[in-house]
Amino acid sequence: MIETRRHWMILVPKVLISLAILGVAFLLLSEDPYSMALDNLVMLVVVGVLLYLGYQVLQWWLDHFVVTTRRVLLVSGVLTKRTAIMPLLKVTDMTYMQTPLARLLSYGTFIFESAGQDQALSRVDYLPGGPRQLYIQISALLFQNYGAAMTPPAPAPGPYSEQPTVDVRTGRPAGVEEPRIHQTTPIPRPEDPYRPGREGDD
Repeated sequence: MIETRRHWMILVPKVLISLAILGVAFLLLSEDPYSMALDNLVMLVVVGVLLYLGYQVLQWWLDHFVVTTRRVLLVSGVLTKRTAIMPLLKVTDMTYMQTPLARLLSYGTFIFESAGQDQALSRVDYLPGGPRQLYIQISALLFQNYGAAMTPPAPAPGPYSEQPTVDVRTGRPAGVEEPRIHQTTPIPRPEDPYRPGREGDD
């Protein structure tokens, strides 16, 4: 099983947006530093931005990308958990993309193509590792799963199939008789009167 969280690069756009909002707020404050209303507005903006960043960091920490021998899962959400699932047997193609920046920072994007229908889990961004790490591990699980699926399972006995019974006395299957042992007594042979060494009646 593979379990990992997103790369920290997923937080960079949100941090840049927050810094831009803070920059605009402090720029407006510098235009009129003696305005009480503007001062309170900037303080509200700062608190809101910090709460937003804290929520994003917590969501990044709780989100997980999981690959088992049967399915691919993406667990996300802080207050409300959301789990996107794709059976591994339905994966027909898998693409791993890396931009130059992603290659430098060691993260990438997975694109899963499935048979029959569009899945909720088709594109996962900002996954850590390179082609020799996460991609090869997922490919190994995928081909292992395909090999197991191609092996036919052993037929299970039916509910009404007859099971052979064993005689508890003999240890043999019922209906099989014990082999008969013939006990015979040798017939005594009469003595030969002309056998050499026997004394005659002369």
